[in-house]
Amino acid sequence: MSVSILFVVLTALSVFSSLQGFVLLAVASRPVSGPQKEPRRRVSVIVPCFNEEKVLSKTLDSILASRGVELDRVICVDDGSTDSTPKVMDEAQQRHGDVLLVLGQDNRGKAAALNHALTAVSTEFFASVDADTQVLPDTLARLLAHFTDPRVAAVSGQMIVGNRHPQQEFVYAAQVREYESANNIERRAFAHVRRITVIPGAIGAFRRSAVAEAGGYPEGTLAEDAHLTLALLLDGHRTTHEASATVLTEAPDTMAGLRRQRVRWATGKTQVLLRVAGPALRRGGLAAALWLYLLWNNSILPLVWLPSALLLPLSAVTLLARGPETVTWVVAACVLTLAVNYGHFVVSRQFARSLDAAGRAAAGLAEVRNSVRSAVVVPLVGSLATWIAWARILTGRPGGWDKLDRSGDVQAQPISPEGALNAD
Repeated sequence: MSVSILFVVLTALSVFSSLQGFVLLAVASRPVSGPQKEPRRRVSVIVPCFNEEKVLSKTLDSILASRGVELDRVICVDDGSTDSTPKVMDEAQQRHGDVLLVLGQDNRGKAAALNHALTAVSTEFFASVDADTQVLPDTLARLLAHFTDPRVAAVSGQMIVGNRHPQQEFVYAAQVREYESANNIERRAFAHVRRITVIPGAIGAFRRSAVAEAGGYPEGTLAEDAHLTLALLLDGHRTTHEASATVLTEAPDTMAGLRRQRVRWATGKTQVLLRVAGPALRRGGLAAALWLYLLWNNSILPLVWLPSALLLPLSAVTLLARGPETVTWVVAACVLTLAVNYGHFVVSRQFARSLDAAGRAAAGLAEVRNSVRSAVVVPLVGSLATWIAWARILTGRPGGWDKLDRSGDVQAQPISPEGALNAD
C-alpha cells in the first residue's frame, strides 16, 4: 500500500469514527419518555462473588436498604473464593436474616454462579448486581418501572465510577469519561429503539421468564452479560435503559488494571459476536444490522486506533516531504481530521458530563479534571486489547476471567427521592 493510500484510509477511518459518534450524540440528545409509575414490585437480587471480601459487605447493605420494592431474596453465590468471602457472606446473613440466601459452588465462573442463583429465584423479576457495586436507594424501583411494557425483557442502570482514592488520576479520569459516554450517549441512543446491546453485570433488571426462555446466562465466554443481552434481542424481546437508576462501581485506576479489564472485555465481546453471528445473520433486518454495527465498533475499528496513532503522523510527514504538490491536500486533510475529532471530543464530553453531574453530586463525588493523557488512554489501551483478544481467540487461548483486585474505597451516600443528599 502506498503512503498516499495509507494516509487517506487512516484519515477517512478517523473522521468516520467521529461522524458516527455525532450521529449517536444527536439521537441521545432527544428526550426519552420515562416509564409509568407502578405499584411496588416483588424482586429478587442475585450477587455472584469470587474473592470479594473487601467490597461485598457494603454492596449487600446498599441492596437491602432499597426502597420502593419488596425484596424477596438477595441471593449471594460464592464461586469457590480463596479469601474470606464466605465468612463475609455468613456475617451478612447473621445481620440481615433470611432475606439473604447464601449459596456456594466450586469455581466454575461467573455465568455458572449466576445460573446457580437463578435456580433460587421465585419472582418474575430479578436484578443482578456485581459484588463491587453499590446501589442507591431508589435504583431497583426505577429499573422495575420499565416492566409495565410486556415487551421489555431487561433494563440497564446508570453506572458511575465511585473510586474515592484513585492510584493514577489520569486513568481514573479516563474511566470516568468512558463510563459517562457509554451511559449518557450510547445507551441513551439505543434506548430510543429499545435495543440496549449490553445489560451490564454491574446493574441490570430482568424478566425471569424471558431469561429462562433464552436458556439462562450463556457459559463459555468472558462476557456473559453481553451474550445474554444479545440472546434476548434475537428472541424478539426489547431492552432499555434507566438513567436515574444509579449505582457506584469500582473501576481499575491503574494502567495494569485497565489493560486487564479491556483485554477481558474485548475478548468476551468478540467471542459473543462470533457465537451469535449465524442466528443474527439468519434473522436479518435489524438483528443483522445491529450485529454488524457491534462487530465493526467492538472488534474491527479498534484495531486501527493504535496503528493510526503511529502511522498517520508518519505518513503525513512523508507526504509533506515530497514537495509543494502534496502540501495543500495533506494539510487540509489533517485540519479536517483534527477539527472533526476535537469537535466530537468536546461536544460529547460536555453533553455526557452535564448529564452525569447530578449523579456524581448526589453520590458525593468530586468533579473530574481531564488531561490529554486521560483522553487518549482508553482508545489506545482498547486498541491493544482488541489485538490481544483476536490473537487469543484465533490461537484458541481466550484466557480466564482474570479477576481484578479490589480496593474497597467505593462508598455510596443515600439520596432522597428528589435526588438531594440526605442531611443525616
